[in-house]
Amino acid sequence: MTNYDYRDQPAYRPYIVELQYAKNPRILKWWTDLHDGAMQEMIIQWQWHWAWHISDEIIRLTPESTLEDWRNSDPLCKTYAWYNVLMYFAEARAAKLAITRLIRRPEWKICLLCGNRFTESSLPVPLVQRLGIDGIEFCAPCLKVTVLQGTGSDTASATSISKYMRALAAAIERVPPQNFGEGINDLRDFSTEQRTALLRLFQKKPSVKRVKTVFGSWLNALIKSGVLEGGARKTARGIHSIAKDGHVCFSLGEKTIDDFLHSHGLHHEKEPRYPEGNFRGDFKVRGALVEYFGLVGNPEYDARMKEKKRLCRKHGIMLVSIYPQDLISPRKLEAKLASITDT
Repeated sequence: MTNYDYRDQPAYRPYIVELQYAKNPRILKWWTDLHDGAMQEMIIQWQWHWAWHISDEIIRLTPESTLEDWRNSDPLCKTYAWYNVLMYFAEARAAKLAITRLIRRPEWKICLLCGNRFTESSLPVPLVQRLGIDGIEFCAPCLKVTVLQGTGSDTASATSISKYMRALAAAIERVPPQNFGEGINDLRDFSTEQRTALLRLFQKKPSVKRVKTVFGSWLNALIKSGVLEGGARKTARGIHSIAKDGHVCFSLGEKTIDDFLHSHGLHHEKEPRYPEGNFRGDFKVRGALVEYFGLVGNPEYDARMKEKKRLCRKHGIMLVSIYPQDLISPRKLEAKLASITDT
């Protein structure tokens, strides 16, 4: 058994850090009230798992030159990993200052997926990161088979894959990227009810390998399932939906772009007019037009796309052309919009 298989015991064995670690003079030399405050914030945010995060926070608050001087001078760093030396010091100091009194006792709960009783402390750190310390409503064994990498059916049929794609897109109201659900932040913005529905859906998910075997690529699966526009399809503009900022979008592709712009704090005008002709764009951002060309392959649509590109060249307008393949991962979309987001 691994620490992802427990329900009735902590994922990690408890251990007691010796208080003498808090007396390290080489760390105390540069330690500040900000570091003490960071320990308190980590305890409030992560409770009994706080120590797993504190070294990163200390590094963030401390100049690299200071850390380098310390690593080179502290004999403990020659015996132990310097990263762990920081963690042990922080744990001992938090205990000495009684900041650890802020750590609550883990609760016993009933998993909303399987109905089994489990203790909150039975979830390893990577699972708690996905849910947040106050969102632990599912046991580790259930989450192990729904959100960890390498999961999914290797025998799913084309029909079941398409059904899964459509259901996932409807649940998250945007184009689902490959491996959605396995990322640390994928479930963060959803309510408990939404998370429960998504996790139940994940129990039926196909593996990425199977999707590619059946459809050739994740993108093609999205298109064949009707989630993304593409190929020689009619020009009806997909699913109407509301973006996070209240804009009405005419496809999940548009909504995905709109939500990206909103999350990056980029003001954007919806449906801007072209300088001539009876054309409207999808977005206008910092003087540039952003177009989602989702129906490439339809002759009428391609003619309009070509004319829009001509008008932008004629009037010296920057045009950012986005295609279905640019929406299959946040990283690809970010790269495509870099010309207007980095300025």
